[in-house]
Amino acid sequence: MESYFSAVRKMEQTVMFPSLLRGVSLEEQDGGLDTDSDDTKDLHEHYTQLKSIKQMVEGGLVPLDGWQPSLSNRGKENQAEEEADLERLLYYHVSALQGVLHQLTRRADTVTSRYNRIMQQINQNNISLRW
Repeated sequence: MESYFSAVRKMEQTVMFPSLLRGVSLEEQDGGLDTDSDDTKDLHEHYTQLKSIKQMVEGGLVPLDGWQPSLSNRGKENQAEEEADLERLLYYHVSALQGVLHQLTRRADTVTSRYNRIMQQINQNNISLRW
């Protein structure tokens, strides 16, 4: 999880002009990123999504309206079985979370790398940014 936070912090510190990311597609030079589900998103959308996820993870989840765990409706046998299986269930969810955080870390690194390339191109062409 720390590598994800570190990658997003680096991205936030590097990207001084997020609007430069608009219209730029997410692509990994090594072909290591799976972009099938995010073909329509540009780097700016990934940038804002990564920042939003970081804030959510740091601040904790907000409970969904109407959702409450209901262990009281279950029998004692079901509760005992669930408690015995909690370790396996926790392992499953932590493993899935680590996989998602790994993908998000790579995405943050890619956004940072692409932004740096954009800035290098601007510097090489002596383009001045005017706001």
